[in-house]
Amino acid sequence: MLGFKQCVFIFTLLLSVVVSGYVFDVATETEIEELVRKTLECRHVPGMTLSVVKGDDVWARGFGSADISAGVPVDNSTLFAIGSVTKSFTMVLLGILLTEKKLDWTAKVMDILGPEYGFVDEYRTRESTLKDLLSHRTGVDSIDVGILAGYPKTVTREQLCKNMKMVPERMPFRDTFIYNNFMYMLLGHVAEKLGGDTWENLVTSRVLKPIGMTSTKLMLDPVDVYEKKAARPYTYKDGIFQNGTKELYTIHPLEPAGAILSNGVDMAKYIRFIINMGKTDKGEQLLDSALLTLSLISVIPRNDDVTKKMSLTRPEFPVSDLHLGYGQAWVEAFYRGYRRIWHSGGLFSYITLLWIFPEQKFGLFASTNGPGLSESQSTAMRTTFYHVADCLLGLEPWINITTSCTFPEPWRTANDTDSSTVEDAVVLTNAKKYEGFYISPYVSGIRVEEDDTSNTSMRFRMGNMGGALYATVDKDRFLMEIRTPWELSVMFIDQNNVTLKTNVTFLWTGDHVNTLQAHFPVPVNFTRRTHAGEAATNACDPLSHQGCIPL
Repeated sequence: MLGFKQCVFIFTLLLSVVVSGYVFDVATETEIEELVRKTLECRHVPGMTLSVVKGDDVWARGFGSADISAGVPVDNSTLFAIGSVTKSFTMVLLGILLTEKKLDWTAKVMDILGPEYGFVDEYRTRESTLKDLLSHRTGVDSIDVGILAGYPKTVTREQLCKNMKMVPERMPFRDTFIYNNFMYMLLGHVAEKLGGDTWENLVTSRVLKPIGMTSTKLMLDPVDVYEKKAARPYTYKDGIFQNGTKELYTIHPLEPAGAILSNGVDMAKYIRFIINMGKTDKGEQLLDSALLTLSLISVIPRNDDVTKKMSLTRPEFPVSDLHLGYGQAWVEAFYRGYRRIWHSGGLFSYITLLWIFPEQKFGLFASTNGPGLSESQSTAMRTTFYHVADCLLGLEPWINITTSCTFPEPWRTANDTDSSTVEDAVVLTNAKKYEGFYISPYVSGIRVEEDDTSNTSMRFRMGNMGGALYATVDKDRFLMEIRTPWELSVMFIDQNNVTLKTNVTFLWTGDHVNTLQAHFPVPVNFTRRTHAGEAATNACDPLSHQGCIPL
């Protein structure tokens, strides 16, 4: 039987496997912990996991609550949905499989997938490489409304990938950065073709296990974020934390773009894997270092509004944080003159941030489980990272406990954009002519119904999303407002607390409405499959069209 001192020694030894070595001195550690706690409080973030890797040493901590009602705190083993940080795991998997097949990032996508797949035009279909998809430069519309609405379980990844040929172009090929989750679904399907198995099995057996990420799992069902080891998703409404909408937490069949659940300990191993250029803690060269090096280099500039907002320049700010461009599942940037690669992840109440300074050999990971307001969560992690990175770089931190709560103030006013003009309500007549079920080959269908409680709008339902279609002064043009669930509705509220609406136009063929055209922002056409008075329970698969009632 072990004595007390032996137990303490073994516990300490086991703990050192998780959190080993020297990262911060006691004073710095206390300062960081105080800053994090204060930031979570002022930003209304229920819980956060934070890991710092410095060479071979790891500092991993949990803050706040994983389960508020049960009183369960976050620790370094608590699982969080890491969202789009998953994309780099799909990149790693592809790199492993490409090496085995003696291919590289310039391999043509359709040479691997075959003639049943393609894009909107022949040139893009013929010339698109893995590098093009990994760097978001295909120019194909992102149609993220598909993820928000969700897909029926009967829709397969293979089926949706084949339907990508119907998605319209937003910009010319290789011309502009357009972040596109669907291209990473397609890349996951490429991995399936190369590896002869599902992406789920391949990423688990070929990436997670070899790196030693034994606690990391995949979010395949909403119940996965409610298991005992996971941080539950929360929203912050009316001054209190409330449970997130459970049904939202599946992104089938786009798992390769964002379905990983991980914790601070496992993500520290992943940071070391990247810093060590594809080599695991056991010394195995899992990913070819040349392929990884190329993935960390900017391929296409990012000139979008989000990037401009995130960039810091002097003299407006006391430091610079410049974003060079997007590589292959990584963003390349320079913070205070030091090269940084990073990526974020967002899945409703979960927001994640990962920074790595390759040349300085340190990295930071954080993930949060609320309040369902991405700006608040992202800023909480970003200001924390600025402070911690400065400590590790040996620089005087410019973010403190006060400015972590006010950022971007006092340097930049947070509310610096104007809202679009708000249109007046118009009385709606003869809503029956618009009622029905409208389908698309690549996003969930939209059901439109008369609203007996309103004379200015109709109701709509699109998978997870529900809301109103408001009549306008223009015949057959409506404004779509998403009202439910709350996590989706707040995504369309701007900095001035104005709800942004989507233009929807009904198009006629002869004497009846045939098409609903929604601007997401590129026009997406939905074909009408039922008319007013027909069964609302029409069993119609919105992607295969099986069971649909023809016009």
